[in-house]
Amino acid sequence: MSLLRHIPLRMCVGCRRRREKGEMIRFTQDASGAISIGNQNAQGRGFYLCLELACLNAARKKMRGFGSLKPADLEEFRSRMTREKEKQEEEE
Repeated sequence: MSLLRHIPLRMCVGCRRRREKGEMIRFTQDASGAISIGNQNAQGRGFYLCLELACLNAARKKMRGFGSLKPADLEEFRSRMTREKEKQEEEE
């Protein structure tokens, strides 16, 4: 019996790199078109982004649906990204 657990990989829509699911933030869009940030269990269309501002900027250029995010949502995402990065650096 193997002691290793399966770690799901997801692709970032900004940089197209594959990373562990826990290292990324999930965006979901519900039936009404509202986008929620960071809820891993939300139902609806979803996509993942790395915790880098370059990926956020690249995704905005590539995706039309991403335009429905309000500037306040993007600021929340940017602050969440910096907190997550700090948390990862503390663990290392």
